[in-house]
Parts: sequence; C-alpha cells; structure tokens
Amino acid sequence: MTKANIFNQSTVLTPAQAALAYHEMGFEPLVLPPSEKAPKVKWKEPVIWDTASINAGFHKTVNVGIALGKRSNDLTDIDFDCSEAAAIAVHLLSDLPSFGRQSSRYSHRVVKSELPKGRYPFAIPTPLAHLFAGERTMLLEIRGDGHQTMFPPSVHPSGETVEWNDDPTAIPTISADELIKKCGLIAFLSVILNRYPRDAGNRDEICMALTGALLRIGCTPNEADEYVSLVARLAGDDEHEKRGSKSVAMAERIANKEAVWGLPELLNKLGISELEPTIRKWLGQRQSHSSNAGRVTIQIIEGELPANVDQAEQALLDGGVGIFQRGETMIRIYRLEESIFEDGVNRSCGAIVMRPVIAPWLREQFARVANWERPVKGDKYVSCDPPAKIGNTYLARIGEWRLPVLNGVLQNPTLRHDGSIIQIEGYDQQTGLYLDCGNVSFPVIPDTPSRDDAIKALAVIERPFRDFSFVALIDIAVALAAVLTALMRHNYPSAPMFVIDAPTAGTGKSLLAETIGVIATGSVPAVMSQGKTVEEDEKRLSSVLLAGDPIIVIDNCDREIRGDFICSMLTQRAAKIRPLGKSEIVKVPTLCLVLATGNNVILAGDISRRALVCRLDANSERPDLLRYDFDPRKEAVANRPELVTAGLTIIRAYLNSGDKPTLPPIGSFEDWSMIRDALVWLGYPDISDTRERFLADDPNKNELLDTLCLWWECVGDSYISTADMSAGYAASSPSDVKRLAIHLVACTGHNAFNPRSVGKYLSKHVDRIAGGHVLRMKNGSNGSKRFQVVSSEPETPSPF
Repeated sequence: MTKANIFNQSTVLTPAQAALAYHEMGFEPLVLPPSEKAPKVKWKEPVIWDTASINAGFHKTVNVGIALGKRSNDLTDIDFDCSEAAAIAVHLLSDLPSFGRQSSRYSHRVVKSELPKGRYPFAIPTPLAHLFAGERTMLLEIRGDGHQTMFPPSVHPSGETVEWNDDPTAIPTISADELIKKCGLIAFLSVILNRYPRDAGNRDEICMALTGALLRIGCTPNEADEYVSLVARLAGDDEHEKRGSKSVAMAERIANKEAVWGLPELLNKLGISELEPTIRKWLGQRQSHSSNAGRVTIQIIEGELPANVDQAEQALLDGGVGIFQRGETMIRIYRLEESIFEDGVNRSCGAIVMRPVIAPWLREQFARVANWERPVKGDKYVSCDPPAKIGNTYLARIGEWRLPVLNGVLQNPTLRHDGSIIQIEGYDQQTGLYLDCGNVSFPVIPDTPSRDDAIKALAVIERPFRDFSFVALIDIAVALAAVLTALMRHNYPSAPMFVIDAPTAGTGKSLLAETIGVIATGSVPAVMSQGKTVEEDEKRLSSVLLAGDPIIVIDNCDREIRGDFICSMLTQRAAKIRPLGKSEIVKVPTLCLVLATGNNVILAGDISRRALVCRLDANSERPDLLRYDFDPRKEAVANRPELVTAGLTIIRAYLNSGDKPTLPPIGSFEDWSMIRDALVWLGYPDISDTRERFLADDPNKNELLDTLCLWWECVGDSYISTADMSAGYAASSPSDVKRLAIHLVACTGHNAFNPRSVGKYLSKHVDRIAGGHVLRMKNGSNGSKRFQVVSSEPETPSPF
C-alpha cells in the first residue's frame, strides 16, 4: 500500500487499507463504529499499531478516525461547520489538503501545527444566535491534542462517503499563531458574508467599512482588496470586482489619522454590533484593557471634566470615527438603505445624507475608541462605560471642536478653486469636502484640455438630453448649465435656481430634473413639493440644508415661487435655520443646487432675478402619451463616469483658455458666472437672457406697476402721507385719493385701510422703478413718512 492510494479516488480502499496508509504517513488511526464519527471505546491512550493489528482491527464496515496532535506528528484538523467559512477557506487556506462529503465538499482541512492547547472554537455566542442566519452557531474549530476526526474513506452518519479533494501526502506546517489568526479572519469574513446584503443598497458602504476594518487588523492593501472582493463575489454581488478597490486610498487616510470607517461602523450597518467583542476576540483585538494595545485608557477623575472631555475628543480623532463639524452642528454621514419620506422631502435609496450626532450615539463611539475606568477604594480602578456628561459636554462645545470641518459631500470628482482635482475618496482637508464615489471609477480628466477637447466633451454631455422637447437652443444651454453647476456647486458661494418650465403636464420636466441629478450623484435627487404656505416651504428647505442634500427638486410647482428664505438660500453662503422640534437656531452652509419644475411657473419678487428658465414644449395636447427610445436616467447611470469627466473637461478647458468671452457677471452670482461663460465660449446663447421671461411676468412687479400708474393718475408727483390716504379712504365722497387708498388696501390684503401696513408696503418698494416711474420717500419732522411718485427718466441736459 502506497501513500498516494489515499488520494486516488478511482480506487476504493477498505478501512484497513486506509488505516495502514495513514499509519505509514505517521498518523495514529482509530477504529470508529460503522457510520459514526467518534470511538465507542477508550482511545485517549496511544495505541501501537502494526500491519497485522490494523488488518485485524479495521474490518470492512468500520469507519477510520485519526488521533490528532502530538500522537500524529502535530496533525491538526480545521473543521468548518458553516458553509460560509468553508467557502472562504477555499481561498484563504487553499494550500491545506481538504476532504468532505458530497453535500459538504470542503468541511475539513488538515495542517501540522504545535498548538498550545487542544481546541480553538470560533462560534457565535448562544444569546446572539439570532444575529447569524446560518445552519449552526459554530463556524469552525481547530482541533489538536485530545481530539480526533473521522477521515476518508469513512461513511458519514448521513450515508455519504467522505473523500479527499487534495493529496494529503504533503501536509504543510504552519505556526500556531498564524493558523489561529487565519482562522479568526475566516470566522470574521464568514459572518460578513452571511449578513452581506443580497440586494443593492448600501453594499458599497459595507465594503468600505470592511476595507477599513481589514486594514486596521494588519492586512496589506492588496489583501484587503482581495478579501473584500471575495466576500462580495461569494455573496452574488455583480459588482464584486469594483468593491475591492479602495484600500490604497483608505490606507493613506489611516496613516494620516483621518476619519475612516472600520469594524464598529461595519457591524452597525449590518445590524450586528453586539458581535463586536466576539469578533475582536477572533481577530486578536479583545476589548479589555490588558490586551487592547493602541486604545487609550481614560480614567474618570472628579473635578477633571474638561481634561476627560479633551481625552475623549482625542480618542475620537485617533480612532478615525466619521464625525465632522458642519456649521454649528456635529454630524455624521451615511447612505440610505431604503427610500424615505421625511419633513416633506423624498429621498431615494442610496442617497448620502447627513445626520446630527446625538448624545447616546456619541457615548457609544467614546466606548468604542477608548477604555474607560472609574476609581474604587484605594488607588484601584475598574472598567466602566463613558459617563453621559462626557458626551453632553462635548456636544455643547460648539465652536471649540477640533473635528474636521465638513463643507459638503461629493459623489463625483470635482475641481478645486485652483483647478486641481479632488479624486481620492475620503475627506479633502484643503476644501473640507468628503468624496464618496459609491464604487464608481471615473476616467482621468486631462490636465490641459483644449477647446477642441471641450467641444468633444460637450457632445458627450449633450447626448442624454437628445429627446427632450426644448423650445430653443438657449433652453438646452440652461439644462447643460444645470449639469455643470451640479458638478461644481461646492466651489461657488451662490448659484441661481434652475426652473424647468412647460405649458402642459407630461412634457418631461421631472424626468429632466432627475436626469441632471443622476449625472451628478448617481441617484434620483431629493424631491419636495410646495407647501401650502411660504413658511411651510421654508421648513422643507431647512430640512434639505440640514441633511446636506446636494440637489433639491421642487416638483410640480402650482403656485408662485416666492419667499425671503429661498432667496437667501440661493445667494448666501450660509443660512440660519431652526431645526424641527428644537428652539435654538443653527447656521448651516447653503451649497445646494435648487431645481424647480412646473407648468407655466410664476416667480414673485426678488427670486425672479435669481432664476434661469429652461422651457420645454412637445407641441402636443397629450405629451404624456409620446414614447421615446430610451430612458435618459438609465443612460445617465450607465455612462455616468464619462458624463462627469466630460463636464469637468469643459470647465478645465475653459479655465485654461486664453480667449474667454468678456461678459459682465450676473449680480449675486459672480463666481458661478463662469459656468454661463463657458457655454457661451462653446457657442451657446447667453443663458442669463432667460431671466427676462420671469422678470416680465413677475406678479410683484406688475402689481407695483399698477400702483405707480394709478398713483401718478390720481395725485401726480405730489407728496402724500398715509394719514392723508387714511382720511381720504374714510371720507364719504369719492375722490382720487380714496381710489388710490382702496387699491392699497387690496395690495396689503386687509379689509380696511391700515396705515401701518400700507406704510410698510410702500417702504418695501421705495426707489424701485416700474413703467418709467419710481416711488420716493421723505421723512417728516415729526417722524411721519410722505411718499411721492416721479418720473424715472433722466432730464435731458441743456445744450447751453
């Protein structure tokens, strides 16, 4: 009998023949009852076998066992009790011979190792069994001294024959530390594989967190990428090759002590945070003070609260926890696992949002990044949880946090102010932006693109919009400007609103807005409808700014768009808002692109000069019945890397150009005006001209025009006070003053003349020109105000 016969599956060996082969390999065989896995007799003492005794003891119906450990030259068995662990070991322990039965092909692997103890189990704790959807809670175990294993060609209790998959005649030797470490990693990865989402959603975030966890336990970037791709592939993720591509950039951020997701965030996203102590034990990172090297220990000392809070903050920074400060708020960022509707705003699955940090969550992070101890009798300390006052005090340090300042979250590469590119994922210290590409790889943007390159890029970015029913070339330009603005919005302190207008429903307004959003973010942008009042609009827009939505679509506007808040949101760097349910006012950045859609949209007041309009008209009574050859949103998703690169190529080419058009900047949007200038440079009309569509139809301006014309008709250029108008309104006889007063009552929305309201209304329109007239105001000696309407036309100078 030769050693090779053991692996020759074409030869059916008797138990005696197999036992003799194992004996020749230096293993101690054991007689097992037929179809059973354990001996029935005492076997703890070694048995001296020879050929005769083996032939006599191993008759044809028994099974063959092997005594493990020193009795078989340090033979060690790794028994995989869950399919995930066995599947991962196929790749991580491929050099170890394996055997198993038909239904569990790779359930055992053998190695030679001097184990310090006889058994190392890797199991889910029984109270947490509900967190693992596997066949059993034991994932795998390493067995050596004092243990035995049923070997081929035995018959499993299920009736299946156990067979070798590999040649066992050359079993490698591995140190105990390395073997235990690898098996711990396999156990960890098997849990992640078991919980890995089978449907798209937050897979990329999970893979990012898994990458961070692997790097922090000492895996090289190549190993981390390999293991992440392996888990994603075994889970059936079609994009598994892309999942493992973030380790190099993430390793750099870890080296720079920047915030990087790791094990806590990973387990939290999978809903198994309770398993963290068990998994850390598998990975050699037990959460006790004695074995948790690298974690600071914070001793709670009465009277030293500021110092304890300082230590807690430093632990957060060193631990790479993804916490930032944004305006006057401490926030964290994450992707939505499902679509949600809150505060009047719809957000799609996969959208990135910001959430304020709350005290319980912060307290948990303190517990993850540091060991906490409190004093007991004498000089002794015992482990404890972080006191609640630590988190509350730290949250109250507004303006004193040392956390990274977050200006916004990007989902595509973009250009900095100096023309350099933000393309490494994670936090960019220079701009305060956080880049999360969602596992999308973008082509390289040329360093010095020419105008010809920009023209080619323009053709790429125009393509998804080819079937929309734009009224004129200038309307296409507005749509393209919206795309370029979405890609560059974080570079500009202000940007106009883009209105997508049409005469009838079903023309494609919402589809156009969604396509613009998909190009910039990869998902449908946040959508809100108008509230019943301006105040309700303000609450919804405040929610958008708090959540950090990069784009908001105000869809199907059926009343005038007006309000001081939306005006300041478009032109100011930051806005002061009151979060729902809270009394304090916070200041947040306004780096959000605002799109609005509607049928014959009306803008009222100052917002009419802050908006550009894109007009669609299908020239059809029922445009909703028209059919198109493609879905622009799907095409935008499929070609998003090329579309984003094309947009940034246009901007970079314009910046490098020496023949820029000399156009006056648009007031309030001076920095942004380069978007409009770049399109003019490429041959499109000046999109600022579309503002005239709204300015001509501004109901506020038309109302002012009616007021000034009536005023001039009634009292000419004479001064008149609100008291004079009130007296005229109260007079029983009709007069020109009474006619003017009645008109002003209608303008103020009252049922009777209210001098204070009329005065406030007129003061708001002082020095505004409409129809060749302008309203002036003069303060009286007694504090009263008098008003006058005069011609706005300048006097012709005398030639003499």
